[in-house]
Amino acid sequence: MKAKAIIYGLLLSLTLGITVTSCTQNDGYIGPIFGKWQLIEMWEGETMTPHDNIYYNFQTDVILVQLVHRSVNVTDAYYGNFVKEGNELRFSLVEPSQYQVVLPAELNLEPMGLDHVNVFHIEKLTSSQMILTRGENERFVFRKF
Repeated sequence: MKAKAIIYGLLLSLTLGITVTSCTQNDGYIGPIFGKWQLIEMWEGETMTPHDNIYYNFQTDVILVQLVHRSVNVTDAYYGNFVKEGNELRFSLVEPSQYQVVLPAELNLEPMGLDHVNVFHIEKLTSSQMILTRGENERFVFRKF
């Protein structure tokens, strides 16, 4: 009787574990791009600029781009929709969380609005690293945050 209770307990634990992890990893639609990514390197040709204050967040079809100003403890947030098809990522930022209408140059993105689409080629996408390229000279290296 005791062995039967232990087996049922283990099966219940296993079922709950699978259920919880399947719900929290990603939504099954966007795959490994799901979650928060920190930009660590921005390349223009042979020139690399290190970064640690820009984040891209992907969930379902929504993107949130965050620029963290650590010196004043403020974060600017910009929302939009994205589409990932094959190795191409496209998004427009259409809604700021603040009343800003101009994106900071540091983000190196198209201006806000549906008419301005950011198009990137996904060079690499794993569970821990994402590399996006734009044109022949621009390369953006992210780490999973």
